[in-house]
Order: sequence, then structure tokens, then C-alpha cells
Amino acid sequence: MKTVELRKYYNTLSELNNSFTHYSLVWNQFNLDYDEVLNKNPETLTKDYFINNPFKRKYNIKFKELEIEHDKTHTTLIKGIFLLIYTHFESYLKELLLFAQLIDDSIEPLESKIENPDIQDFLLIDKVFNRIGINKDSLKEETKITLDYIRLKRNRLIHSNADNISKSLNDIIKKDEDDLNNYWNNILPSKLQGIDFSSKENANILSFNIIIDIINIFRGVSAEIDNLIIESLTEVKIVEKLIIPEFKELQKRKINNIKQERILSKFKNFCEAKYALIINDNIQEILKSSIA
Repeated sequence: MKTVELRKYYNTLSELNNSFTHYSLVWNQFNLDYDEVLNKNPETLTKDYFINNPFKRKYNIKFKELEIEHDKTHTTLIKGIFLLIYTHFESYLKELLLFAQLIDDSIEPLESKIENPDIQDFLLIDKVFNRIGINKDSLKEETKITLDYIRLKRNRLIHSNADNISKSLNDIIKKDEDDLNNYWNNILPSKLQGIDFSSKENANILSFNIIIDIINIFRGVSAEIDNLIIESLTEVKIVEKLIIPEFKELQKRKINNIKQERILSKFKNFCEAKYALIINDNIQEILKSSIA
């Protein structure tokens, strides 16, 4: 079973991947197409060459300055894409908490306080797990360390004026000894393309391949989190509280005019299509009781 929230997040990652790949193609093609022109005409102003471009007067520099500005813009945009990927992951976690509250109305909102001082409740993933009642140690150790690495890399890139990487990030790199590299190389279909968890230099940079790695890693991490949420709430409660009411609302009065076998068939198709849920005899009995 998959939550709708996971499917939405996967769609978002796919859109980001497509947009980033398209941007990279066009960006690099510009260099290929105009490299000779730029080198032969260093004093030419962009407005005098790109005469049909509507932005020619808003950004007018000499060709000899364009390469440097080109690289600066690329750095800014690729950093923005990375931050956007991370922001969408945090949004996914928040959506999971809202989903969980639909199933169990005793689950506290994100803003509620945890009274137990021994429970860590600072990071967003801690807040979501604590309120749903999931032990963070249920996550694979590699997953927890990877999330810390990406979060600290994000912080590092936001505060890029700092001379050195944080002690926490440096500790992960020192202790890794290629454990994370080996783990993700075995998990990802195409292995790691750009990330090296054991390299200080790698922690400070972003590239096309690193962005693709991060997208693929978040696919795996979010699937693991999704499974833990479902296990905690249980499929039965999700079916009772969400899926059956949603199915009945979708069918409206039609459900009273068709045979039970047909209703079960439609329900099965609905569950598989929207939730990747294969219904068992128990779930079928729950549906029968709800329409009796």
C-alpha cells in the first residue's frame, strides 16, 4: 500500500527531475552553440547580438563577461533546485501528519509540545514521528544518517559564507568509511552518480549528478517512511476511516443499485488504482458490513 501523499510526492520529484534535466540540456547547449562567437567577439554587447531577445536591455553585458555570469547564474539556480527538492520533502512529511490525523483524531498537530524532556523533538521528522507514535529508530540506520547528511549539506549551502563545514557533517564524513556509498550503490537502480558521502569536497558542491542522486535518494527514503506510517496506523484503520468513506462518496447512490459482487469489484479496482492496496478477506468483510 502507498499513501496518496507518497504518490503526489513522487509526481513532484518527477516534475523536478524533468525540469532540471530540460534546464541542463538548454543551458549546456547555449555554451556549445555560442562558444566560438563569444570568444571571437569579446567586446560585443549582448543587446547588439541578441537583437530579438525581449530581455536584451535588462541584462546587457560584454561577451567576455558572459561566461563568468553564466557560471554564477548556474550556481544560483542549481542551489535553488536543491533547496526546492528539500522543501518538497518537508512538505511531504507535513502532509503525512495531516493524513495520520484523518485516521486517528487523537494525534496532536505539529505545533503541539512534547512534555517528555528525554524525547528529541526539534527536527521535522522527529515531530511527525513523535506525534504519530513511531520510534525513529524504526528507520534504517543508513536512512537516518543520510537524512542528517542531506540536511547538513543543505545548511552548509545556505550558509556558504562559513569557512568550514559543521562538526556534525564532518563527523558523518569521517565515520562513513564508504558505508553510505556502498548502501546507496546497492539500493539505487543506477548507483550513485555524483554524491560521495566520504568526501569533504563533495559536501561543499552541487552538480547535475548530485541533484539526480538526491532526487533518487528521497524516493527511497520517502517510501520507507510511508511504510512505517502505514504500519503504525494499520491498513484496517486506513480502510475504515478513509478509503471506504471515500469510495462510498465517489459512488454516491449508485452503490444501492448494484449487486454486492460488483461493488466488491469496483472497490478492489479503486484500492489498487489509488492506494496500491490489494484487499484481503478481512477488508472485504469490513466493506460488506459498511454497506449492509
